[in-house]
Amino acid sequence: MGRRIRWALAGAGLAAAALTAGMVVAVDGHRGKPVAATAGPPPASVSPEDTAISPVASTSEIPHPDLSSVAREVGDAVTAASPGTSVGFVLYDRESGKELASLDADRPYCTASVVKLLIAIDEVHSTGTWALPDADAVEDLTDMLEGSNDALASAFWEQNGGTAIVTRTAALIGLSHTTPPTDPTQWGLAKTSASDVPAAYEYLSDVIPDEVAAPLLAALGNARNPADDGWDQYFGIPDGLPGRPWQIKQGWMILRNALVLNTTGVVAERYVVVLMTQQPLISSAKGRAAVTAGIKTLAPLLSRLDAT
Repeated sequence: MGRRIRWALAGAGLAAAALTAGMVVAVDGHRGKPVAATAGPPPASVSPEDTAISPVASTSEIPHPDLSSVAREVGDAVTAASPGTSVGFVLYDRESGKELASLDADRPYCTASVVKLLIAIDEVHSTGTWALPDADAVEDLTDMLEGSNDALASAFWEQNGGTAIVTRTAALIGLSHTTPPTDPTQWGLAKTSASDVPAAYEYLSDVIPDEVAAPLLAALGNARNPADDGWDQYFGIPDGLPGRPWQIKQGWMILRNALVLNTTGVVAERYVVVLMTQQPLISSAKGRAAVTAGIKTLAPLLSRLDAT
């Protein structure tokens, strides 16, 4: 199937989640109930031994002499604004099919509402073949993605088997580091890596039949800001790369002792950009600004690559 080009905005999301025993989750300013232990404490700040910067394309293929420093600049910008933050990053070029740069790319992070991409893909493959559900379900999928509606995500989650959604879709797409949450009620605690996310976007754009993918991609092109929970979801890619067309799925999740903020998407039809963070529990505004600062460092590079 030929590559399909879509310009879009994307929704973002928020999932109630917790990482330690007895942790209280704050969602939309409300306190959630304590939940059982799951994946342990938040990951520590990125250290040299667990950090990999991997420029794949040579400068003969991509004429940019500082390509190897791109990932480090992204990470440094985030941690300068939010010290102690763990960062996973990938910049992937759809045109060449190459990963241009990465930082701690295989480390699993909480998805928060990025998992809604998998929930949507699973729904249109629930019969084992690609088919749109009935009109009401398509409308619900649209609202789930446009407004990153948590109630609708939870309804699809319960209806389609909960954790099995992540297991099925990860196997379908071939995701290596994507796993379901250990607490089956907390879909936002699913894990994925920055290196897995580009494959999900490529699958949605290039593998799923056009007539099935169309309403999902149209929904990603009509994100509401704020999202349905009142959150400003234009941090990261939208605010960091103004004036460029993009197709994104955001994720955020507030824990008792950590702030998860993820910005992911396709930029200018060509680049998949994934920046996943787990930050100390700072204000949401500062956390969003840190993610946006990291994405802003990509603007000169993308301008140069676009000119080639």
